[in-house]
Amino acid sequence: MKWDLILVRYGEIGLKSNYVRRQLIEKLKSHIKKSIEIEGVEEYKIESPRGRVFLETPSIEKSINALSYVPGIVSYSPCKTVEPEVASIVDMAMQISQDRLAENMSFAVDARRVGEHEFTSQDLKEIVGKELRVESGASVNLDDPDYTLTIEVREDTAYLFTDVYSGLGGLPYGVQGKLISLFSGGMDSPVATALMIKRGCDPIALYIDKGGFGSKKERERAVKVAEKLSRLTPEGLKFIKLDFEGIYSAIKDDADKETCILCKRAMYKAGERINEIEGAKGLITGESVGQVASQTLDNLMTLDESTSIPVYRPLIGFDKSQTQKISMRLGTYQASKEDVGGCPILPERVATVSDPMQIKETENKIKIDEEIEKTVENREVDLIKPD
Repeated sequence: MKWDLILVRYGEIGLKSNYVRRQLIEKLKSHIKKSIEIEGVEEYKIESPRGRVFLETPSIEKSINALSYVPGIVSYSPCKTVEPEVASIVDMAMQISQDRLAENMSFAVDARRVGEHEFTSQDLKEIVGKELRVESGASVNLDDPDYTLTIEVREDTAYLFTDVYSGLGGLPYGVQGKLISLFSGGMDSPVATALMIKRGCDPIALYIDKGGFGSKKERERAVKVAEKLSRLTPEGLKFIKLDFEGIYSAIKDDADKETCILCKRAMYKAGERINEIEGAKGLITGESVGQVASQTLDNLMTLDESTSIPVYRPLIGFDKSQTQKISMRLGTYQASKEDVGGCPILPERVATVSDPMQIKETENKIKIDEEIEKTVENREVDLIKPD
């Protein structure tokens, strides 16, 4: 079946005031345009009558894939279109179903209307359902059908479809402003970043390069995962790298059980400086309560004390398996799970309850703020786009 267009549905955008809704829909249309162009779609038309967005293009399959990367879309369906007359709708329903509905299958017909017509939604269900049953010999099952044909009639056009693809949901990318994501490329930080993208945020990935305390594989993984994630951002993902080798060296020489907390606080402080430079509105981290020793409630409080800006932790109540499932759906899982080696300065025992006074004394001793300012001044900035 050669489909005519794709019907795109949004969710909470429709709950906004008229003024805000119009702005969000225009953002959504702009991002749809950019996403389908990335997939190589050249011929298209995007329209947005109330409650829906319609994408008309001969490149349906490419567009179906492209729409899966656009935040703000709840679902979408490739459609056939006909005039809103019963005879035309029945004829198209038969054409769509002839190769999809067999005698040994069950089916249902769903219908809804917007506007005034000479028939009701129930009329359509009964008339089309009867014709399909007679023609195919299939049985009706409204609870759990093998096949569902949906008819949506809107003013002067009827749209018929059989497939509903799930979208990312949420809000259009970037409408809430910028955030700085502490981005390692491991399992957690990309998922946390993606969840905030879905809520309308524009993330900047901040990668902490350990220098001699890390590995080339670790750096390559971060870039590879950022490339995957950049498919969700219409203009690419801004990627900032900070050289933390000197900071790691100083912490290694002057800390023991609280090494992890000192390192993470240094990242928070660096993130706050980048936040100020970029005009962002806070940090994103992939922390989850109790997942590792440095993420106990006591230690999270100590981390929060290191910065004056908001810290957003979308994974705070997730367990690892939940995060992994989202990572798989994002397409970042395989890259994120690569073994890049452990942290060479990880102490044998990590403090689960840190001593804020002791930590601040150590930070003052190693002049952490001065070291952070140096590394921020020498930051490397790149724009990551899909590979």
